[in-house]
Amino acid sequence: MNSALSNSPFSRNQNAKMKFLSLNLTCLALAAALMLAAGPAGAANLLVNPGFENGSGHVIPVGWKRFAPTNAQPAGNYWVQEPAHSGGVSWKQWGAAYVASQTNVAGLSQSFSSAPGSVYQASGWMFTKSGDTLEADCMTWVEVSFFGASSNLLALYESDNFTAAAGMDTWLKYTVTQVCDISAPLPPGDLNYPTYAATGSVSQIVAPIGTATVRYRYAYSQAGTQGGSAHFDDAILDQVSGPIPPVISSLFPLNLIFVNPSDGITFNASSPSGFTINNSGIQLVVNGVNVSSSLVISGSTSNKNVAYSGLQSNLTYTASITVTDSFNFTASASTYFETTWVGIEPVTDLWEAEDFDFDSGMYLNNPELCSTAGNPNCYFGKVGVEGVDEHNLNAGGSHQYRPDDLMATSVSGDYLRKNLFVAGRLDYRIDPFNFSEWVNYTRDWPSSTNWIIARLATDVGLSGTLTLSKVNTNDLTTTDLGTFTIANGRGWSTFDNVYLKDTNGFLANVILSGKETLRVTSGGNLLPGFFMLVAAQIDLPQLSNLYPTGTQPFEPTNALSFTVTTTGATFPPSGIKVNLDGSDVSASLVITGSTTTRNVVYPGILPNAPHTAIITVTNSLGHGISVTNRFDTFSQGNFMVEAEDFDFEGGHYVSVWEPEAYSGLGATTNIDFQHSPFVPEQFKYRADGGGIPEDLTKDTLRDVFINVGAFDYDLTWFGNGDWANYTRVYPTGNFYVYGRFSGLDGYSMYLDQVISGAGTTGQVTKRLGRWGIVGRGYNVYDWVPLTDDGLAAPVVVKLNGLGTLRVATTGNSNPNYFMLVPTTGVSLSAGRSGNNVVISFPTQSGVIYRVFYRANLTAGNWVLLTTVIGDGTVKPVNDPATPTGRFYQVVAP
Repeated sequence: MNSALSNSPFSRNQNAKMKFLSLNLTCLALAAALMLAAGPAGAANLLVNPGFENGSGHVIPVGWKRFAPTNAQPAGNYWVQEPAHSGGVSWKQWGAAYVASQTNVAGLSQSFSSAPGSVYQASGWMFTKSGDTLEADCMTWVEVSFFGASSNLLALYESDNFTAAAGMDTWLKYTVTQVCDISAPLPPGDLNYPTYAATGSVSQIVAPIGTATVRYRYAYSQAGTQGGSAHFDDAILDQVSGPIPPVISSLFPLNLIFVNPSDGITFNASSPSGFTINNSGIQLVVNGVNVSSSLVISGSTSNKNVAYSGLQSNLTYTASITVTDSFNFTASASTYFETTWVGIEPVTDLWEAEDFDFDSGMYLNNPELCSTAGNPNCYFGKVGVEGVDEHNLNAGGSHQYRPDDLMATSVSGDYLRKNLFVAGRLDYRIDPFNFSEWVNYTRDWPSSTNWIIARLATDVGLSGTLTLSKVNTNDLTTTDLGTFTIANGRGWSTFDNVYLKDTNGFLANVILSGKETLRVTSGGNLLPGFFMLVAAQIDLPQLSNLYPTGTQPFEPTNALSFTVTTTGATFPPSGIKVNLDGSDVSASLVITGSTTTRNVVYPGILPNAPHTAIITVTNSLGHGISVTNRFDTFSQGNFMVEAEDFDFEGGHYVSVWEPEAYSGLGATTNIDFQHSPFVPEQFKYRADGGGIPEDLTKDTLRDVFINVGAFDYDLTWFGNGDWANYTRVYPTGNFYVYGRFSGLDGYSMYLDQVISGAGTTGQVTKRLGRWGIVGRGYNVYDWVPLTDDGLAAPVVVKLNGLGTLRVATTGNSNPNYFMLVPTTGVSLSAGRSGNNVVISFPTQSGVIYRVFYRANLTAGNWVLLTTVIGDGTVKPVNDPATPTGRFYQVVAP
């Protein structure tokens, strides 16, 4: 707890709002006199989705916009979940940034057209839960703002602040009553969110002269690194009088998947104030294209039914709607949806993950969708028997769909499907689904051979598995059918369609017929939403015995090999192709075997290098598969530098390295490292003052650690501007440098050389190169080559004994280690042939060579000219001569 924050005006606590009892009654009277005659018969809540029922999980609710500080944590610290004041869910939010000595404000908002003199009332219900309570200087509130035509702030009204002191585990209503003096901003807390002094209270909120827009906001203020969460529900912005903006309702499809294209897009546009809505005032933009001229519009002058029928199958859509009435008030809405069948084959059967067996093997073939107990043909409220219908290790979590069952079920957060949307029912998932827990699904299945698809989610960067098996009715043993796997999750509410794979990594053909029981067993981390059957294509080629496998680093070899088989067909002569590192090497494949089973070898793999092979196999029926295999042939004998083993105590290093050699060693800031602290960072390796947080790596453990039973670590919370120095007695020679990193989004790291001042605060560095890549998650590691800023040509680093290298970062990456790979060197010769420059170099058979050029020998980025497949001869490359000349280099691969 930072006690200084609690006494600071930055914390925006109740005492910081200067209150006065008097109001400017003259201004209020003038505003009231400007009220327009047109108005509602009674108060109307303008807010869209005020109870957050449309949208759940880690999503921005339909109709709302999120605002957050520029330094907010990228994952977004919010959720739509239980508990609720009414309905099933509420908006949950916690601190956005967790930066010491800084206050930040984040939340949700909606804006509407407004006119001077319009009268409003606003409120919302707030809640904080014991065990996750708002800390002392964190608070939430509701505010209503009015803006002019130029988006200039005209007036601001707020509720009291909600804090933990108001009460825990109880919903409390907060009404907007306080008038703020926008001419008197308080000292800045969050620079992006100005705060103003309160000067009195009102019972109704009146739009001032010049109003064009009214905005409703829910705000959460976080003080420094204090935490705790708050819930918000049943938001209200009632318009008591004045002209009301248009209303867009009955929008379909609204954030759905599996939409039938023939359903089209439909919605209603109406004016509660009775203003005319001309057809030209209704605009629909679909995937960036204005399709308003294709709308079919019917209804009265102030109430329009709108339809669009131009959807196509197997596409994703983003649609935005704008409606303008004759009073020049506007309303807008947007939706995302997917038509059948994006990313999968046509579905023949679908069952919900939460619809598992009950009462010792009882099941429903065609269950109804319901949200209340008592329906005999619905799984809601049914209870499974432990060890028979399900296996549960911990009855924790929410039990929203099957309240009395041990297995927890909660709102999924996935996009709805049409049947759920029409039934007005939420989508659910099993959550949590812990390691080794299982559920059974008994059905009378149609006689069919199927591929099975699971709709699954896991957290960003996490991996997980579910195993599908068939329960043998005679002895209740199980036979495994395959595994659902996510290698890199996209968030707990971001679902993926995941095919069941067999032990060779191919789509599993599952034969079903009549009454059978399928069992889904958790391997950890995956949350299932539903499962689907699609018709299997049993005549697809199958690939097996692939080596290198690409499943782990360090698979040294000089050959790529695999086997392909097909059923009911043969392989034509050109049916097997391999593209290696961007070049077609199919002509060099060695193929043996029968017409239905082929053993394939490519013997020209370059050792000690990373590779990408794209294998394409097509049988005589024209059915094919394509497999991308990313692997490396690196040796574990290469010189490696562990990211966590940076210098200590002002430039010192361990001369004879071994695993965990730097454990507990302190380091000196601005000499050994630079790091900006970030909550909730942890120090698990150099706990006595290492300076940069670290955690156990999720990468493959190398032999040097396995042989001595040691742990390996990554640097974590390695943020923008951070760096670490690595002093070593480096081997002498020229090297490519590969980083072994994980991360999010597009990240960059840099390798520098300390050329003077090592061990002091006055270090001078020279940039050697850049590691740049689009990360695939903090649990997925990539080999990242050190290149120039063009991110194509590798940099050759020259080393010679004792020296200091520095790794710097722009953030979003966790480095594990970097590795030096000796360069092989390619001898070049140059000549002229007519108007061409001819570059020639000797090659090894099967090796891929890349030829680069640039105009300056020492500056600029190298540009790829061409790629050449070696065949054991000297290969020429032609390049049109230029007036300024060019420099060339050849690298492999």
